[in-house]
Amino acid sequence: MNRVIRIPESPRLRRRLKWVAIAGSLVVAGILVAVLIPSKGPSSDNAAGFHRPAQLAVNTHQKLSQADRREIDTLLDRFIPAAVDRRDPSTAWALAGPEMRGASSLSAFRKGDLPVPNYPANERNYHHWRAIDVEKGSVVLNVLVHPRDPKKIGTWVFSVEVVKSKSRWLVNRIYTIAVMNPPVRPATVTHELGPADYAAPPPTSRTSTTSSRSSHSFLLPVVAILALILVIPLALGIAVFVRAHRWRRAVRASGRTELPPLPSSYRGAAEEQKGLASQP
Repeated sequence: MNRVIRIPESPRLRRRLKWVAIAGSLVVAGILVAVLIPSKGPSSDNAAGFHRPAQLAVNTHQKLSQADRREIDTLLDRFIPAAVDRRDPSTAWALAGPEMRGASSLSAFRKGDLPVPNYPANERNYHHWRAIDVEKGSVVLNVLVHPRDPKKIGTWVFSVEVVKSKSRWLVNRIYTIAVMNPPVRPATVTHELGPADYAAPPPTSRTSTTSSRSSHSFLLPVVAILALILVIPLALGIAVFVRAHRWRRAVRASGRTELPPLPSSYRGAAEEQKGLASQP
């Protein structure tokens, strides 16, 4: 048996339902506007600089003199064969900076345990390096190194920091930033690995639009559930408002001055009590 939803007869409850319906409609309208209108501004991740490939931009704050450049050339010509190629660990220790020495010891260097990548370098000199950042007493540079046997290993790019200590340039740190491996098959293209390869690609308009649509489609069920929750009080409030408006108009038209009758539920309870009291 279907139950009919009855509108409450209490005027106070009707007013409350009316205001609840109005508030619910405003909440639903605000949610729909927030979900359905796409955002034209950049996302917080893009604004903060995420999903951008790393870039090694040249940032020379200080000018490097020709004398310092020649000294760094001589330092690399001695350090890379001695340390990277493991030809002379004692010389590598003598050319190591304070950071490298703090991470190891002379005995470890002599045993071949160096905090330096091991690579079979083939260059006669390393004057083709490029300065990335030049500060007072410190230079960060990139140097390209080729192997002795290109069929076994590819070309590597090293990032080197050299520091000036007591009028001498020393290698403070060195690490690999790019590896260009030889092709495995003729159709394979040599690929360079570096910091940019491990960063997510920048979002395109298509990917951003797709992600925006997917996020909106994910929120639509939530909005639908909230709308269903608020539809019932909204409908009751509208019905109460219409019924009360019709009742007030009917009262004005009839010119009635007496109070309206009590609700049926109250009258039924009062009559029942009266009947019980009248029984012997």
